[in-house]
Amino acid sequence: MQFHTLENQSIQELSKLFNAAFADYLVKIEMTPESLQDKFDSENVSLEHSVGIFSQGKPVGFIFHALRDSASGKMAYNAGTGVIPEFRGKNATVQLYEFILPKLAKSGVNEVVLEVIDRNTPAIRSYKKVGFTVLSELECLKGYPDISKPKDSLIVKESTERFIPPERFWDWQPTWQNTTQTILQSGQYKTWSIYGDNTQIAYLTGNPDSGKIAQFAVDPAHRWKGLGTSLFCHFAGLASNTPMVINVADQSGQTQDFLKAIGMTPFLRQYKMKLILK
Repeated sequence: MQFHTLENQSIQELSKLFNAAFADYLVKIEMTPESLQDKFDSENVSLEHSVGIFSQGKPVGFIFHALRDSASGKMAYNAGTGVIPEFRGKNATVQLYEFILPKLAKSGVNEVVLEVIDRNTPAIRSYKKVGFTVLSELECLKGYPDISKPKDSLIVKESTERFIPPERFWDWQPTWQNTTQTILQSGQYKTWSIYGDNTQIAYLTGNPDSGKIAQFAVDPAHRWKGLGTSLFCHFAGLASNTPMVINVADQSGQTQDFLKAIGMTPFLRQYKMKLILK
């Protein structure tokens, strides 16, 4: 097997490889060339810093890496790892990282982060062998609110301005796929807000077509008044698919408790892992 970076592979080839590698995955995922390109564009995937395994000239495995500057330096994010079934069990993930980590370090990357499903034991074992450690647990929930809007719910308004989230509302940081930068670069998200005295006191940002909610928060001074419930009920009425919230990182558990209280159900748990490059 040979290892090469992926800048010379077409988006059609990469989507075909992605779908073959994820055909029997724990969670069904399928990417068209268009949806994979949107993922690359919104998450800052760099194919020059991504790597593939090749057998007889054909790609049979990959790691996609996205790169961004962070407060601690340049960070790489594993935006997807996959190996087609017949080439698994050969230490492929470890070999992919052995090839690409020196190139990442040479590019100034000082840390790599990823998310992995907690039931994906082989992948977790491989990542730990490379040197990744678990930072936190992330919960994913989905479902339609099974409670009515509060009787005195405030008016929910769709924003027509450039998305700038009120980070002072946050109790936890969104993961890479849900960051403000990803949202702005995707162009597929809309934001709805509730105002009090002409001041934003709650917001929700989501994609009505996919049902994915990327961010939501309520001003701490206005919590437990039904604002979050109003936003979720409003979004659910617009969504073409089941609403879902991916990678809730609230270690206090309060966000998860709220989502469960309005009727959303946990369907997946992930680990956030990190590798420091020296």
